This record gives sequence, C-alpha cells and structure tokens, in this order.
Amino acid sequence: MKKLLFLALLVTLLLVTSLGFAQKKQTIVMVVKLEGVAWFDNMRLGVEAFAKDYPDVDAYQTGAENADPAAQVKIIEDLIAKGVNAILAVPNDPASLVPAFKRANNAKIITLTHEASVQQQVSYDVEAFDNIAYGRHMMDVMAKWMGNRGLWQPFVGHLTSTTHNEWVDGEVMQAKDKYPNLKMATDRLEEQENQQISYEKGLELLKTYPQLKTMMGSAMSTVPGVARAITEKGMIGKVAAFGTCLPSVAGDYLKSGAAISIHFWVPADAGYVTTRVAYDLLKGKKITAGMNLGRPGYEKIIIKNNKSGVPVIYGAAWVDVNKDNLKDWTNPDGSYKL
Repeated sequence: MKKLLFLALLVTLLLVTSLGFAQKKQTIVMVVKLEGVAWFDNMRLGVEAFAKDYPDVDAYQTGAENADPAAQVKIIEDLIAKGVNAILAVPNDPASLVPAFKRANNAKIITLTHEASVQQQVSYDVEAFDNIAYGRHMMDVMAKWMGNRGLWQPFVGHLTSTTHNEWVDGEVMQAKDKYPNLKMATDRLEEQENQQISYEKGLELLKTYPQLKTMMGSAMSTVPGVARAITEKGMIGKVAAFGTCLPSVAGDYLKSGAAISIHFWVPADAGYVTTRVAYDLLKGKKITAGMNLGRPGYEKIIIKNNKSGVPVIYGAAWVDVNKDNLKDWTNPDGSYKL
C-alpha cells in the first residue's frame, strides 16, 4: 500500500511539474498592418524562424485583412483578453494604439513596435535604420537619375504613418540641401497601402503634371502601382518609379525600366529582431547599445530615446536593388528570393 501511495504521489508530482513547464512557454504575437501582402508574408518567416530557434516560446504573426487602424486595435484587444505575454505591432496609426498598449501594460503584457519611431507606451521601437538617413539616401539615388533637376512626387501609405512620413521628410530635406532644382509636384499623397489606388493616382499625376519625371513610394504598393501607370501611358524612359518595395513585387518593372531603383530592408530580419527583443525582455535581459541581435544589419545596434522617452533601436539594414543587381535577388528558376 505504501508503495502504491508513493507511486501515486510521484505521478502527481510529475504531472504538476510537467504542467508547470508547459505554463512557462510564453506567447509573443506580431500584429502587422495587414495580411496577404508579400512584405508581411516575408516578415512572418522571421517570426516563425525565431520560434524555431527558441522552442520555449510560442511566437506567431497575425493581422487584419486591410490596413485599418481600428481593425488593428481590435486584434490587440483580443490578444490582451487572451493573456499573451508580449504584443508587437507594425502600426497603421501609432497614436491609435496607445490606449490599447496602456491596457496591455496594465495587464503585465510587454508592448513593442516596428516602423514607429515616435511611438508611446512601448518598451522599445525597432527600426531597420535611421529613417531620415534612409530618405536622404533614396533621394540621392532618384536625383542622380533625374540629372538633379525636375518635378517629382512623394507618396505615403497613410498620412498617419510615422515611418513613411519620416522617409519623405528625409527626401525633402536632402532635396532642399543638395538639389535646389528638384521640385515637388504637390504635397505627399496617401495611397492607403493599396496598389490600385497608387495606380489611379499615378494616372492622375501623369495627366495633371506633364513635366513629372519621378514618383517616389513609401508603401510597397506604390512602385508597382505607379509603374503600371507609367507603362500603360507609354512613358518608360521619361518617367520612372522609385521607392521602398521588394524584388518579388517590382522586379519585372525594374527589368522594363518603368521602375529604376527599389529600396528595402528584409522584413523577415526585422520580424526576427523585434521578436528577439521581446523575448529578451521577458527573460529579464537588458537591451544595450552595441549588442548583436542576430540578423544582418543588426550586429551593432544604436539606441536613442524618442521625444516620449521610448528607446528606439536602430540597425543599419537597408538594401538597394536596381536592374544591374536584380540577378542577386533572383532564383535560378527566375522567381525572386524576396
């Protein structure tokens, strides 16, 4: 009888211990702007890669069907109710997330963002690079093709997007500092991260501004949209698309000349690194300047506080792709690596 009692106690102890280990597996969720686009499909790969490298964490990505700030807030509210351990977000509208993030923090949930360097109510924001420097760089590339003169037009996905507007701010600054003969056609245009809208606005611009030489995109949907408009109007060689995009989305337009140069960071790496920061915080580790977060361009991070006192992590991870080096991003079967 004593032996049976001992065995029963042992089994109970093992079950309790196993349950304890299971409960220690923490959940980190990345909430992107919208699902179903190549950029965030690639970001998911990074989050999944992190989960594979760190099996003691359950990390995954989710998002709404469209880039609607209210839909993103709803997803975050649902995650708070589920009691996840960390919520990461690529905000459509950084300000709209602050109340939800506050509720998450009150529930002991860590919050972080990517692409939101002015974000409040988060432990960290993670940026692939300094946004102003990136914008200045894209302007240099575009200005060279334009011969340092002419009419250009900037786009943003949303007028509330901090990152997109900072890129355009950098472009405008660089034009003012180095290219006085470059002029904007009109104020930055919002295309709602929608390729059809960017196409329609591209057509309008080509009609309204016959002297227009270039259109610069911030959202990944801009380059293919306006490049299509350029192609349909027979303007290749006279007008060109530039901006943030991926080879898988704009590669064919680079080949045709409707687009001249695209710029990006690898979304999978950003997803991995942001998840890594959340993981380290959950484990009680400190994030310090100069540390290596395990992905190219993030080997020696810089940390600066934004105006709200939130520490922003900066890598140095931008990539330029044009017709000449597109082959480096092309698989043997002709498909694109990213």
